[in-house]
Amino acid sequence: MTPRERFLATMRFQAVDRCPLWEWHYLEDTVERWWGEGLPPNIVLPAESAARPTSAGAGLREAPVSVASHFGLDPGQPYCQGTLAYVPVNTGMLPPFQVQILEDSERTQLLIDDEGVTKQILKHIAPAMPRFLEFPVKNRDDWWAMQQRYDPAAPGRYPPPAEWSAFKASAASRDVPLGIIFDGYFGRLRRWMGLEGLLYALYDDAGLLEAMCAFHTEFILATIERALQEVNVDYANIWEDMAYKNGPLMSPRHIRQYMLPGYKQIVDLLIKHGVDVIFVDSDGNLDLLIPIWLEAGINGVWPIEVAAGMDAKALREQYGRDLLLVGGIDKRELSKGREQVRAEVMRQVPYLMESGGYIPTVDHSVPPDVSLDNYVYFRQLLAELAHHAGAPAAPPVS
Repeated sequence: MTPRERFLATMRFQAVDRCPLWEWHYLEDTVERWWGEGLPPNIVLPAESAARPTSAGAGLREAPVSVASHFGLDPGQPYCQGTLAYVPVNTGMLPPFQVQILEDSERTQLLIDDEGVTKQILKHIAPAMPRFLEFPVKNRDDWWAMQQRYDPAAPGRYPPPAEWSAFKASAASRDVPLGIIFDGYFGRLRRWMGLEGLLYALYDDAGLLEAMCAFHTEFILATIERALQEVNVDYANIWEDMAYKNGPLMSPRHIRQYMLPGYKQIVDLLIKHGVDVIFVDSDGNLDLLIPIWLEAGINGVWPIEVAAGMDAKALREQYGRDLLLVGGIDKRELSKGREQVRAEVMRQVPYLMESGGYIPTVDHSVPPDVSLDNYVYFRQLLAELAHHAGAPAAPPVS
């Protein structure tokens, strides 16, 4: 089977030659550690285009190879792509803000980023989340100004005509899965207002929040419809990150009130154009959110963060074939011994592979405390299991 055929068959609980081999993401620090443990220096993250010197001698250079290809992963996957992965439609702000460096020291950097967010980067801690200090939308005047950066017809939403035609031709003959990605409601509004600003707006200016959600719906519908009309898309990925380890960052009641109507409209458009595999990308505990997404017609979740109490096997038992799953392998276990790595994989992956509708990956980026030896063992174990997974058994029906 081609990677595309394998992906679609897996997502539709059909027989496959093997389970797809994906990975969530690799951190730069992780790959740098692995170079020191024997990974060839020309094995790089997909974003790195320049070849690196090898240890074979001064001046000798080898063509760069994607870390995903090196580990035998299927091409076309979302976060470790090697060829096609997503339709090149820009649903971000145009024009972006001008990046401004406000302060720069040995340990920190203070800047305004390209989304207008003032934040402090901690240079001495890696990897580390920045400290978010101020967001661009604080009132209705700010919101009016922000809307001007989200014109669906703005130049740059799509590639120039010649590039777009070339992409469509490539997409039409592809053998890899192709997705379309865009921000969801919480994800986008939090980038505009910050978490505290967004939550205060629920009570201080609910009308503003309602207007933002309605605007975002219309913007996404208007921006992605051309792509859906002109390209045969296999799946959608809605970025949210709207939960933490104990549950949602906004109450389910408010999510239903402000966001569910828009979710439904977007899903209707996707279904109209044949996209029936629709994921939400969110960390944290999703137990209270999954029923809302299923009501909207969203039928997949990733990366299923174990540290937040998520359990892919339990989700399959609860929701049966109503819910598609990617991820769910505790990244923390990969930093331990081989015995713990094997135990983490075997506690759920064979069952889920046989059930179908599941692709195993770590539950977020592979962290730098995972040794190369452990990761190679992990990939070998998944590859062996994948080749034993064929026609899916019937999971419990929800």
